[in-house]
Amino acid sequence: MVSEHALEALDVLDAFRQEAGLSHGDLWLRYFELGGMSTGFELEAFLYGLVTPSAHEHDVIAHAINERFVELGGNHPVAYLRDVHDK
Repeated sequence: MVSEHALEALDVLDAFRQEAGLSHGDLWLRYFELGGMSTGFELEAFLYGLVTPSAHEHDVIAHAINERFVELGGNHPVAYLRDVHDK
C-alpha cells in the first residue's frame, strides 16, 4: 500500500510533468538518459501511484522534470526526496 505522503509526492511529480509539457514518453526518455532503470510502464505506474519508486528513482524523475524547466528558462521547482528528508 502506498502511503498518503508518497501519493502526494507522486501527484506533485505528475502535475509538474504536465506543467513542463512532457508526455509520459518524453519524461521516460529523459529519466532513462539520466540513469533511470525502470520501464516506461513502471514510470507511469509511479506517476499514477500504483507503485512507489525508491527515493533514488523518485529523485531521477524529479531531476528529469527539473532539467526541462531549466530548458524553458525557469527554475527547478520539483523537490528531491533527499532534500525533503534532510530537513
